Amino acid sequence: MMLAAMVAVALLAASPALAQDEPAVVADAKAKTAKAGGATAEAECKDGYIVSKAGGVVAKAPCEPEPPKAAPAPPPPPKAAPAPPPPPKAAPAPAPAPAPKAEQKKTLPKTGGSGAASLFALGAGALLVGGGLMARRFIR
Repeated sequence: MMLAAMVAVALLAASPALAQDEPAVVADAKAKTAKAGGATAEAECKDGYIVSKAGGVVAKAPCEPEPPKAAPAPPPPPKAAPAPPPPPKAAPAPAPAPAPKAEQKKTLPKTGGSGAASLFALGAGALLVGGGLMARRFIR
């Protein structure tokens, strides 16, 4: 009976997630559009604005259209005979290598949560198991 109650509570908690439909997501790079459910977004700059729609909400962001592409530069005229290379110069002395920097270990920022949630869940599980064992003993 206790197992049935635990399963019922688990199904009750998971029912909103199970009831949701998977939205159809379509993204087209050539048309520069994306659609998910009833929301649409266009990445093309039309009339100086990028437009996104979700339900009854329309969002517009100003943008600058791409400048027209310039014509390719004409090829350079053919060169005359190349000039003789300059005489080689003495190589400068190599600079000393910089001292290696001490690497700092990167850490994540503090989230403010406590580690008591896992202990609370462990205690709740122990109480459920203990309560089930006691109920079983009383029923016998």
